[in-house]
Amino acid sequence: MKKNCITKSANLLHKIENHFAEVAPRYRKLRTTDMEPILFIKGELNDADKMHGADIGCGAGRYTLRLAKQLGKKCHSLHCIDKSEHMLIQLKNFFVKNGINHFKILHSDAHKIPLETDSLDFVVSFNAVHHFDMPNFLKEASRILKNKSRLFVYTRLKNQNERNVWGMHFPNFIDKETRLYELDELEHMIENTPNLSLKSIRFFEYERTSTLSRLEEQAKGYHYSTFRLFSKKEFNRSMETFKRNIMENYDVNNVTWKDQNILLIIES
Repeated sequence: MKKNCITKSANLLHKIENHFAEVAPRYRKLRTTDMEPILFIKGELNDADKMHGADIGCGAGRYTLRLAKQLGKKCHSLHCIDKSEHMLIQLKNFFVKNGINHFKILHSDAHKIPLETDSLDFVVSFNAVHHFDMPNFLKEASRILKNKSRLFVYTRLKNQNERNVWGMHFPNFIDKETRLYELDELEHMIENTPNLSLKSIRFFEYERTSTLSRLEEQAKGYHYSTFRLFSKKEFNRSMETFKRNIMENYDVNNVTWKDQNILLIIES
């Protein structure tokens, strides 16, 4: 049984790695980037200067770039860390194109980060921790953060995922997506990580508007890695039901719903 679980986990990791390699060139165009958590983080770090930070699970840099622009000269160096080389290539090109040069790229997973102990003033992670071994990520974040520094984790809870347009109308989306956490799980893991404490939690809610054609484009482009967990047959069947659900419940040119996320503000 244990061997089967290990094999299943390895297969999932391989599938997700292949997913990010394939989707990297179009990822930023498929996803929505929320400014609200970035502006909140900027406010939390407003009194600091010449900071050294890291974005772990940075992907193609859609959040990282906006954070770098908001922090400006206050951020002396920003480490962009991701397991996908393909995503990091996209990030590098994106940063150069936008005139950002105070960044360093590190090809690494979130559990063994090649940075010195007590070296960073802040760490952020945007919509990525469901890909991590969370307890080990928290231990590594605690190690690389200086004393009295901050870790910001922006994510979506399981119950929040159930209430978005995919959770409500795309068959088996919730059943397939088992990697998200509930708040009490996250609180427990933080509480059990030495030298970390949960300072506060911010809840965000967004009014989303789209069209059926755009939603179909996103799903078929695998904008959420969740869709890679479907077999091709399952995905096609669920997509057809999803389209019927949208047509029955919305104007296909004006599909509206609410997305929810949380931001954990953690002190070292």
